[in-house]
Parts: sequence; C-alpha cells; structure tokens
Amino acid sequence: MKRTLVALFLIALAPRIWALNWGLPYVEHPDEPALVETVVRMVQEGDWNPRRFVYPSLSFYLLAGVVFLHAQWGIATGIYASIADLPLKTYLFTLAPDLYIWLRALIAILGAATVPLIYILARRMFDAPSAYLAALTLSVAEYHVQHAHFITTDAPTGLWTTLALLGIWNVAERGRLRDYVLTGIATGLAAGTKYQAGVVGLALGAAVAARLIDSRTTGELTRSEVTAHIRGIAVAAGLALIVFALTTPFAILDMSSFRRSIASTMTQYATNEGQGDFSGAWRLDGYARFFWEDGLLPSGVLLMAAGLPFLARCAPRQTMILIAAILVGLAPLAPQTVHFMRNTLPVFPLLILLASGATISLGRAIGRLQCLNSQPMKPQTVSNRVLMTLPIILGASALIAPQIQETTWRLSYWSRPYTLVQAADVIRAEPRGMLAAVEANPVQWANDPVVHPVDSVSDHPPEWYLSRGYRYLLLNEDRRRNQENYARLLESGMPLLVMPPRDLGLQPGPGGIVLDMGERIDLIPFTRRSARFGDSIDLLGYELQPGDLRSRITPLEGANLRIFAPGQSLQLNLYWRALTRMDRNLVLFIHINNQYDQRVAQRDLPLRLDDYPTSRWRVGELVIDRGDMPLPPLPEGEYRLLIGLYDAETGVRLPVRDQTAVELTTIRVIHTAPSSN
Repeated sequence: MKRTLVALFLIALAPRIWALNWGLPYVEHPDEPALVETVVRMVQEGDWNPRRFVYPSLSFYLLAGVVFLHAQWGIATGIYASIADLPLKTYLFTLAPDLYIWLRALIAILGAATVPLIYILARRMFDAPSAYLAALTLSVAEYHVQHAHFITTDAPTGLWTTLALLGIWNVAERGRLRDYVLTGIATGLAAGTKYQAGVVGLALGAAVAARLIDSRTTGELTRSEVTAHIRGIAVAAGLALIVFALTTPFAILDMSSFRRSIASTMTQYATNEGQGDFSGAWRLDGYARFFWEDGLLPSGVLLMAAGLPFLARCAPRQTMILIAAILVGLAPLAPQTVHFMRNTLPVFPLLILLASGATISLGRAIGRLQCLNSQPMKPQTVSNRVLMTLPIILGASALIAPQIQETTWRLSYWSRPYTLVQAADVIRAEPRGMLAAVEANPVQWANDPVVHPVDSVSDHPPEWYLSRGYRYLLLNEDRRRNQENYARLLESGMPLLVMPPRDLGLQPGPGGIVLDMGERIDLIPFTRRSARFGDSIDLLGYELQPGDLRSRITPLEGANLRIFAPGQSLQLNLYWRALTRMDRNLVLFIHINNQYDQRVAQRDLPLRLDDYPTSRWRVGELVIDRGDMPLPPLPEGEYRLLIGLYDAETGVRLPVRDQTAVELTTIRVIHTAPSSN
C-alpha cells in the first residue's frame, strides 16, 4: 500500500513540476504576485499578519516558510545579502524567478499529494479499480495540473476537501469519534485555505443520515447512538472553527480589517459584472460548459452521466455522500455575479472520483459483472472474462486519454519560451548601437540604456522612429492601438522574430513581431560635426541641450541648445560609426575650457561600457552614445566643449588629424537661461 501511494504521488508530481518555470520572469496569473508580495513583506517585517484577507491565511504561512528558506539559501549562496534584498513588488514581472519556482514547487507538491489521498478515499468508498482510475485521472487532469503551476490557493484546497470527505465517509461507515475529529480538522484546513471550501463539512449531515438510516433499518438504532452522533457533529464543528482560527488568527486579532476585506470581496463578486470567466447570477450553464470543455472534458461528462445510475444502484450511500459534498462545495458559487472557474478546484478531485466510479460501474454493467467486484457473476472462460472486462478498460481509457492529451499539450506549450523573453533575447543579440522601442514590461528593461518601454509602438508612424534613432521595434499584439501605423510599420521594417498570436496556442505570451527598421541617418536631425579618431572610429555629429542627467539614451530630436544656467547639467548625444573591428574598449573624455583655455569641468567615461563597449561594435554600424555630465556653477561667459578618445588599457589618445581632441562646439553660461526641453 505504501509503495502504491508513493508511486501515485511521484506520477502526479511529474507533470506538476514539469515546466515549473514557465513564462518567468513574466507572471501572467495576477493572483501570483498578490500572494508573493504579501508573504515577502511578512518575512521581511517578521509580521504574521497578512493584512489582506481576500484569502485565508494558511497558504500565506506555508508560502512564507518557503520564502524564508529560499532567502536563507540565497544568502548562503551569495544571491542576497539579507532578507531585505528579496524584491517586494513584481507587477506581473519578477526580479526573483527562482523564488517563484520555489513557491510553485510547494503548490505542485500539495496538488500531487491529493492524488494518493483520492486513491485512499476511492478504495474506502468503492474498490481498487475505481481507486486506480480516480488517482491516475486526477494525476493527469489538465485543469488540476495547470493550476498546480500557479502560486494560488485553488489547487491545494482540494487536498483538504478530499481529506474532509475521507473523514465524512468514515463517519458513514463506522461513526467513530476519531472520524469526526478528522472531519473537523480537515474542514478547518480547507476553510483556512479557501473560505468557501469549508462548506464541504456540511456533507457530514448526509453521512450521519446514512449511518442512522442503516441502524434503523437493521433495528439497531438507539438513543445513545443518536447522542454520540450529535456529540460527534459538535466536536467536528468545534474543531473546524478552532483550526480555522489557528490558521487565520488575524480574522480575530485584526477583526476590523478582516471584515472590511471580506465585505469588499463579496461586493466584487456580487457587482463586478463583466469580470471573471463569465458573469451573471445562477449561470449554471457556464459551469456546465466549463466541465464539458475544460474540467471533466466531454468524455468525462458523458461517462459520468451514463454511469451514475449504475453507480447509485451499486453504491447508493457512497454516491449520495459524494454528490452531497460536491453540491455543497459548488453551492456558494452559483448565486455570485462574477464566476471564476478555478473556484471549483476544491471539489474537482471529488468530481474526478465520481466520474471514475461511474465509469467503472458503467463498464461492469455492460460487461455484466458484479457491482463492486471485478469477478464475473458466474464462472466464465478466459475469453469471456476478457470480453466482459473490455468495457471497463475502454471506459477508463476514454476518461483518462483526453486528459493526457490536454495535459501533454499544456506542458509542451509551457515548455516553449515566453514570447516577450524570446523577443528580448533577439533584440539583445542584434547590434545595439541604436535605440529600440518595445511594448513590454518596463522592469525587464530597467537597466538597459537603449531600450525604451512604451505603451503602444503603433502610436507613431515609421518616420517618427527613424528620425529619432530607433532601429528595433517590438510590437505586442495585446497593445495594438493604431491599425494604420501598425500596418505601415510592418511594411517598413524587416522581421527578426514573428511571435504567434496567443489564441493559436503555439507559444506562451502575446503575439507580435520584432522589426529591424534599419538606419536612416539622413532623417536624424543631429548637428553634423565630422571627425576621425585614428583609423578606428568616425564622429558624425551631436545633439546638445541643458537638462538633468539621464539613466538611458533618449532622442534629443536635433537639439543644439548651448545656453546654460550656472550649475545646470549638460545632456549630450554623440553619433559614431565604427570603421574597423576594435579589440579594445575606448574611453570618451569631455573637457569644458574657459576663454583662457583652462579646464573648468571634465568627465571621462567609457563609450557605452554599461551595455555595448567598443570591442563589440560592428564595422560600419551607427552607434549613439550618451555623454551627459554635471557642470559646476560656472561664471558667465563662453566655454569650449572638447571631446577625445583614448585606449582604456594604455591611456594613449587616438589622434584627430594632428591633434588629440576636437572642439565640438561652444556653450554660454548666463544667469538667466531657458528651461530644458
């Protein structure tokens, strides 16, 4: 038995940890960062109060434990200096993908643990064939596998509801106090993971009723037995409340916040029409469509519907209790206006169990086998036995095969690179001398000096980008706004990467395209100023204006503003072209000299060292560099702006004709200067 349970757990774990890093560092499920940010704050502040009660707190505490272990591992390996280095905000893009993998692994383990538990429950309620079919079907059920990859409360809750039903069935079968204890604890854990999951404990009433009916039928019903069951129900209810309070203690300790959060959540579910998977109160058709298309799938629904009468005939008590648990689990969802299908996951394992039992019962009925026994009703030949068990095999295959197919597709889909991550790799692999505009999460490009995240690339025509030094465009179909500009951009650029539309199901992430718009230096209105440094590099010109120091290269749109206020910083774009392949990195020096040719300000900085040093430049490539520098509060007057290049290793300057520096332009400092652009 132990080996069977371990084997079932490992079988279930395999698809749940496959592609556990899918999409990262992008996080598509909005609930993942909501939970992660909460638990990271809890660990960093040492505060057990989640301060948000959209979910009960058991998941927060389990996840917080994993965050703490991950942080200690990160500190030991040098990834973090302290717990404070854990990124608190993610905004659907995380700077700590490893942390997400750790937390997803916890959800995967809890989801996989449901499989051996459903086997135990099915073995107790029905028999071995039903138990194996239920466990194997759940282990590969696409909807359960899918949500076991998300850092949410949905899939793990099924573990506790299944455990609660095990206790409920034990009550129906034996009626011992320990069974009520198990039911109460499991119900409290279910409610502590997802509020509405706690209603599964109400199915205890069906189990007690079944137990009392059996006792009355056999004439063994006594007052003491009734009293024992009443006491057992009280124990189960009390334990459920205690366990819920222990797992969500701040529902009491911070009751005002708890009430506000619950009220807000209920209002959202009651009034936010148009959100969720579908909306409208009592939309039973929506749930039916979900179970048909995504949950049990058509074969599972049909097998359950066809086999349920035979299951009810062969195992009436089991069927009644199982259906009661499913119905009470779904009942709180139906009256809501907003419906999320993931809220069905607490009872999803029970639905799989019901479908499996119905499938086995249907196969037995067709094969004329006894209800809960794989043996024929009377001795048969081997060939007859094969024929009589064939309907069971075919039914089981029809139940499980579509789930395997859907899960295989899901895992194959998630194993492919996320489109925006792949697009980023393509852009980084191209020559990086010019600018790029991307419709992607800005955090992904936070430290890149030439890539500009924008809301919608299609807001501007091709000429707008070409005249400002943009070469690469990443167009995200989720952000398309101007169809005319979008079409013109596609016509003007050369595709480097075509990302398939999301609805084709070929690759995770939004569809779109990465375009190389080429170089149109004639359209860029910078001030022409030619100078050749050695035989390696040409200066083509510059853009200049007063303004704050910049963290990335931005177009100055042909600016040649040379009047500065005292202390005002200088913004400078320099346009270069590589003449040969350079095996060394060059350093730019900028000197500000007064009328007496005395140096009053200086800055030395390697050309594009942060992302694209000269040793990586390609021959003939146009490269834009940022030469911003602060200026001291200079006296009024004119100042010469000189630039030059030297070898970073030797310090030897590159000659410019017979000089080692070139005067770029002059600037004037006055007490009253126009504001910066």
